[in-house]
Amino acid sequence: MKKAVPRPQRDTARAIYDAAVDLFHEQGYRATNLRQIADAVGVQVGSLYNYMSSKERLLFEIMRGVMTDLVQGATAELDGVDDPLERVHRFMDHSIRFHGHRQKEVFIGNTELRSLSPARRRAIVELRDRYQALLVDALTDAAEAGQVAVADVRVTAYAGLAICSHAATWYREGGRLDLDEVARCLAQSFAPLARPVADRVS
Repeated sequence: MKKAVPRPQRDTARAIYDAAVDLFHEQGYRATNLRQIADAVGVQVGSLYNYMSSKERLLFEIMRGVMTDLVQGATAELDGVDDPLERVHRFMDHSIRFHGHRQKEVFIGNTELRSLSPARRRAIVELRDRYQALLVDALTDAAEAGQVAVADVRVTAYAGLAICSHAATWYREGGRLDLDEVARCLAQSFAPLARPVADRVS
């Protein structure tokens, strides 16, 4: 009989992460137990503790990882762009695409914040605040430059963020629209981009 080849440690850690993402997304964090994660990976439950300290820590790593990637990606997308309205457009386009590509992780991030301990919850909220500030700052600059007219910058930013995050709940690869088309249509539906000041008739 051929002797089983041990899985490399990095591969096992990734497999645990992926299994947890699938299970947390499908049935929720609280309904998922460590035995289910171990069974999905093909390891003993006790072996999981070689790669994680607790189920909550695993949830935190998923949420922190996806938020860090989102913040870093959006920051890089806006870096060096001077035109405020173009920054708004790039933020929306990047965020919609990100949510379409990372649907399961962002869904977990949007629904399981309450499952974290207070300290870990604060860490995720801080990342969310940094992400939100990118759009708030771009909208503020666009309004001050006379490019858009909004009643309240923060409320407008909340609407933009909702458009981006909601894409994770309904976009399906292979559907009627591909992700490029979805990003274009959703960005254009965001009021400051749909009808900037320069296009309005006095």
